[in-house]
Amino acid sequence: MWQSMRSCCAGRCGPHEHDSGTPVTTRRLLALNVGSSTLKGASYLFNTEGHGAQSRLLERSRAEIPVGVDAQERLATLLEALSEPWPSPDVVVHRIVHGGDLHDARELDETVLAKLDALVPFAPLHQPVALAFARAARMRWPHARQGVAFDTDFHASLAPWSRRLPVPEAWDALGIRRYGFHGLAFASALRIVASHDAGILKGRAVFAHLGGGCSVCAVEGGRSRDTTMALTPLGGIPSPTRSGDLDPGALLYLLRHERLDAQALEDGLYRSAGLAGIAGHGDMRVLLTGPGPQAQLAVELFAVRIAQSIAAMATAIGGLDHVVFSGGIGHRAPVLRARIVARLAWLGLALAPDVNDAGATRIDRGGGPSIWNVAIDEERELAESALAWL
Repeated sequence: MWQSMRSCCAGRCGPHEHDSGTPVTTRRLLALNVGSSTLKGASYLFNTEGHGAQSRLLERSRAEIPVGVDAQERLATLLEALSEPWPSPDVVVHRIVHGGDLHDARELDETVLAKLDALVPFAPLHQPVALAFARAARMRWPHARQGVAFDTDFHASLAPWSRRLPVPEAWDALGIRRYGFHGLAFASALRIVASHDAGILKGRAVFAHLGGGCSVCAVEGGRSRDTTMALTPLGGIPSPTRSGDLDPGALLYLLRHERLDAQALEDGLYRSAGLAGIAGHGDMRVLLTGPGPQAQLAVELFAVRIAQSIAAMATAIGGLDHVVFSGGIGHRAPVLRARIVARLAWLGLALAPDVNDAGATRIDRGGGPSIWNVAIDEERELAESALAWL
């Protein structure tokens, strides 16, 4: 049915009918995934069959381009890369890194935009760029329904002892608490693994999303219970250019004795720390083959911190049935996966070297917790989320 519908639309989609006479409307959806440096987009068709019936998504194309400085120009470039003949989409859904206390994907309006603007200080690399594209999309396609999905929403189920940070009550009242991030990535990884083994939806799983930003999450019964990032995407394990957790006394020292201001601290912590702070850059592909001592130190520190975080997350949920690797580094670096898992042998984890090196989806040896390696699809999660509020 979908193939015939696609060809008959020829870029102009409208009402159709099944043989039964039930009206079917085919609509066009654009999912925009804005990162700190790249804009990913995916286009879909979906149909609505009668009132309240479930919709089906048909992916048409996807593309990735640099973010740039002009959001309107970048949207035009993305549409060219997607090779879409649409004059405009019917629905546009945006990934927002920090939703604060907002939960569930929803339609975007001025009230929601104002709340998301207030969260810019908590995600300074991601939030301003994503909101600029959201505003540009609303101007470009004023008749399209626009919505948002939040990376923080996956972690709405965090345990109270995880949500609350050990800070004065007055600071907690300001919103300084654990929110967690990479929610769309974790949701996608969970969906993919569940398609192979539905037991993960009832078991205890630890997800390690390793990419430009890195975090580890404990999931029990399909729900997030603890995660390494807290108030901002800066905390937790080190990332290619981000520091991860630090002794706060180090920051006080830099403020008081080195006279660094807040902007200098932010730039250093987000752009010059992490693996780059140790080795001069954060490119894991180069670091894994680099013979120099600093490259080796950066990789070893990274592997140890991830292994420690996986063990900590397993502690949070009382055991471990699954470990899931995702993200550009987690999915594409079998050597790094092997180094991490080797440090967790005491938890019963064991890789099958041949399938790990081949990049298979399930990569454990058997007899212990299952180990998974998945290529996530955040754009699909965005598109699925939109179907909840349409």
